[in-house]
Amino acid sequence: MVSSIIAWGDSILKGVVSGGDSKRFDITENDSLSQACKSLGIELTNKSVFGSWMTKTRRTQDRSLRNGVTAQVAIIESGTNDCDYDWAQVSVNPDAEHLQRCPLEEFRKLLKEAVDVSRQNKITPLFMTLTPLVSDCWFNNICIGNDKDAILKFIGGDIHLLYRNQELFSLEAEKIARELGVQIVDIRSEFLQLKNYRDYMCLDGVHPNQKGYDFMAKIWEREIPKLKLEF
Repeated sequence: MVSSIIAWGDSILKGVVSGGDSKRFDITENDSLSQACKSLGIELTNKSVFGSWMTKTRRTQDRSLRNGVTAQVAIIESGTNDCDYDWAQVSVNPDAEHLQRCPLEEFRKLLKEAVDVSRQNKITPLFMTLTPLVSDCWFNNICIGNDKDAILKFIGGDIHLLYRNQELFSLEAEKIARELGVQIVDIRSEFLQLKNYRDYMCLDGVHPNQKGYDFMAKIWEREIPKLKLEF
């Protein structure tokens, strides 16, 4: 039975809520993991960081372990920031080649490292799939302070490319989970089965709102007791 969890993730597991501008945000006290762990009587150490991608998450993981922080289960969550671009640079030159913050191959390598490091420290790794973007809201968000026409040109006039781009990273995590035998909680599918998942998302199109975090908490409460500890 799981009695302790550490989370290495980004703003989704941190519990960030936004009014529609990613530069202005708050952190809810009722994030999904805090709610679920309180309900299940599990000790939670949340090392998730706003704006983190796998490069930073790996550094956070190593730092936590050097400082003696440990748990039975590690929730490793990343992808939404990894797949993002420097939109200010895109605005300046939409015809140039722009790399994602953590390109897919690098994301794959670092995520596998995170699994290996967890297991080396006798911690059972656990993935979650990504909460889905709301394409039009996220497009409007990244255009704040940037050149909308330039961004639209860069994405080929298709704002839904933003959604598909993020989904590639979520699918990659699923592939790695299958390859390495990592357990996974499919948050994304749960959101997509809702009649209108955008009602559970903030106006920025990327963070769940409080209703969304409450929904996620119920999924964690259901799925965490099913986990099999590796150590």
